[in-house]
Amino acid sequence: ETVDHMLYPNPGSGMRYKGNIAELELYFVILNNEYGERTEEELLPGGKDMRVTNENVITFIHLVSNHRLNFQIRQQSSHFLRGFQQLIPKECIDMFNEHELQVPMDKHALDVLISGSADSLDIDDLRQNTNYTGGYNAGHYVIDMFWEVLKSFSTENQKKFLKFVTGCSRGPLLGFKYLEPAFCIQRAAGSASNEAVDRLPTSATCMNLLKLPPYQSKEQLETKLMYAISAEAGFDLS
Repeated sequence: ETVDHMLYPNPGSGMRYKGNIAELELYFVILNNEYGERTEEELLPGGKDMRVTNENVITFIHLVSNHRLNFQIRQQSSHFLRGFQQLIPKECIDMFNEHELQVPMDKHALDVLISGSADSLDIDDLRQNTNYTGGYNAGHYVIDMFWEVLKSFSTENQKKFLKFVTGCSRGPLLGFKYLEPAFCIQRAAGSASNEAVDRLPTSATCMNLLKLPPYQSKEQLETKLMYAISAEAGFDLS
């Protein structure tokens, strides 16, 4: 439909035709209309003598798509890209993914695209896009306490936490679904012994990983986590 709006609506065309496609008298050629001048171009050598059948219709569709989306607009795309890169160097664009570049741009959006969102963090969104390992899962009591504590933090402390685990105090422009790699909480220490829970949470920012001991109370978890993010340490070699 997006490739050829003239061909798509035809009820007797392509894969939607239930009869013998050869009866449609289609050949491996394509009609171009540039500035009112109609020209015929073969999709394959000898295409004007090669009839489209039920057996080769998939090949025909692929060739038409490639012609419309790649070959036909190659020259225009090349000129556009050359001019665009004179305004914005390629290395400045390569840092963004295709989803971020589809956001409508104004001054505020451009600032957010470059620096991330300066608004308060969406903790629910982060929770929905978090993985767990080492014995933790989404329903574990320590995990429930953790999210309650994090949600109770001020915006400033939430940003400190995000910097503690990712190295950046701002969330992704389009949400934590696009954080790479995804945020993960790993159980630190094998048991809930006094020695284990006396440890501070640690992080590995290169993996967006939080190593969280199995604290026994929400108050203990809040105290330890607040101390860790305020000290701005975190990475360890364990």
